Amino acid sequence: MIAPERDFPHPTVMPAYVLFSGGKDSFAVAKALELEDRLLGCIALETGISVPDWKCSVIDICKTQSWPVQFFKTTDSYERVVKKYGFPGPGQHGLIMNYLKGRAIRVVKQSLPGAVLASGVRAEESTRRALSTKPISDFEGVKIIAPLYDRTTEWVWNFVREAGYERPRAYSTLQISGDCLCGAFARPDEREAIRFWYPEVEAKIVKIEKQMPIGHPRSVWGWGCNRKRAGKKGAEAVVCVECE
Repeated sequence: MIAPERDFPHPTVMPAYVLFSGGKDSFAVAKALELEDRLLGCIALETGISVPDWKCSVIDICKTQSWPVQFFKTTDSYERVVKKYGFPGPGQHGLIMNYLKGRAIRVVKQSLPGAVLASGVRAEESTRRALSTKPISDFEGVKIIAPLYDRTTEWVWNFVREAGYERPRAYSTLQISGDCLCGAFARPDEREAIRFWYPEVEAKIVKIEKQMPIGHPRSVWGWGCNRKRAGKKGAEAVVCVECE
């Protein structure tokens, strides 16, 4: 028996598509819904700024679990948004998320009208999320449920390990799922890790940096890494689970 607790977990558990990044939390939600026979499939959002092997990793995980997966691309461009507003820091995370993931969810809404999405966000991940995480949210007119919102990180890791979860390579190199490298919540050492492990991503970032106006206050990727983080709120926490 995979799950010691089969009361997954809440009346919010309804048939849904899982917002799937390949990280432990989205895997846990997909497996939980599958065990309840409520998993409709997985949905992965292509931001245009991810680790190169992210898509293949998602495909491999879903294939191993026999989960159908669909990819939806943002209708905007990371490069265009950065050139207009500058590279994002913690305070601009909501803006960049709206362009990269919000636009993709609009496509989901058009393709799957009335669909309910499930997120791996959890209240106990941090004090900040305990204040903002809800069992049911709404983003871009789409209902998003958080079936495991009251589970602990320890519970999630025990659950996914027993379910046979294998961490994507980006977990070992960057400590995140790698679906979005916008840089809003970059750590001080993250740029160096990208430069070493993913030189093609580094080259893309450098190219954009060189095109920024001289003296622009946000002309460098990850410029806010040493600043106090306000944390993600509302839809930010629900849609971008693994990037902080």
